[in-house]
Amino acid sequence: MKNLQRKSVQLTVLLFLITSSFIIAQDNPLSGFENLIGKTWKAEGTWGDGSKFKQEIDFSYSLKGKTVITESKGFINKEQTEFGHRNHGIRKYDAESDTIQFWEFDVFGGVTKGKVVFKGKNILYQYAYGDSQVTDAWEYVDDTTYNFKVGSYVDGVWQQIYLETQFKAKEGFDFHFDHESLVVTKLIETGDFYRDILQLKEIPHPDKAQGFRWFQVRGNSQLHLIKKDVIVFKKDKSIHLCLSTQNLEGIIEHLMSNNIDFYNWPGEKGSVTDRSDGVKQIYLQDPDGYWVEINTAKH
Repeated sequence: MKNLQRKSVQLTVLLFLITSSFIIAQDNPLSGFENLIGKTWKAEGTWGDGSKFKQEIDFSYSLKGKTVITESKGFINKEQTEFGHRNHGIRKYDAESDTIQFWEFDVFGGVTKGKVVFKGKNILYQYAYGDSQVTDAWEYVDDTTYNFKVGSYVDGVWQQIYLETQFKAKEGFDFHFDHESLVVTKLIETGDFYRDILQLKEIPHPDKAQGFRWFQVRGNSQLHLIKKDVIVFKKDKSIHLCLSTQNLEGIIEHLMSNNIDFYNWPGEKGSVTDRSDGVKQIYLQDPDGYWVEINTAKH
């Protein structure tokens, strides 16, 4: 009976993963925004009439990837002396017209509506402004740079340009993940779990020090286990190591064959969390009680 129940759970999970993967794999009409998501884009310039242009835009997915939301900062007074939250925007695919539509609501009570067209990696916003048809063009340069133009664009030719500048993604310190360290009391058992169950490659400590076990995750990213006698603290699921894979189905089969329990975020045993951005997640614990998330995020 236990074997039958186990096979039933396994089949249910695999069917869920296969079905979800099929749905996610279908073309996302909003995928042209992918490079903009999760970054802050900044630009400054001068309009044709001499007035200043300054804008910061953040892009994010909403409603399980069905819409793209933008939050923009710009000048919020006619004198162009105050800079603040100026626009709230929505981009959404309309199946009936087979177009991507957008709305921009500004702090002055106005709304601009039009459509979005992807041309390769370029993004064109087309809309009416008074009696004129205007195009805003994000012309791809690289993953952190777009040339930005506003003007009259007809049949692939710029008839007139009102603004020309460049959006660049806000630059940080270009960090790369190096390692995570966990203090453990069961160095041998916990180390064997990461080596044998999660199949991480064990690497030597550079000083061959006692009480350490190091593992390579990918490239130069590492996990370090440090043996110490510590005061017991609650190992909450919110504190966890996360590993990503594109073979979650294989991981689940592997865990089941080794009698390793896994859970979704709410804590339901044998279940998978389907995140709003399409990433699937499971959680399990190592022998020392630390939580490990395994998900399908792409890197």
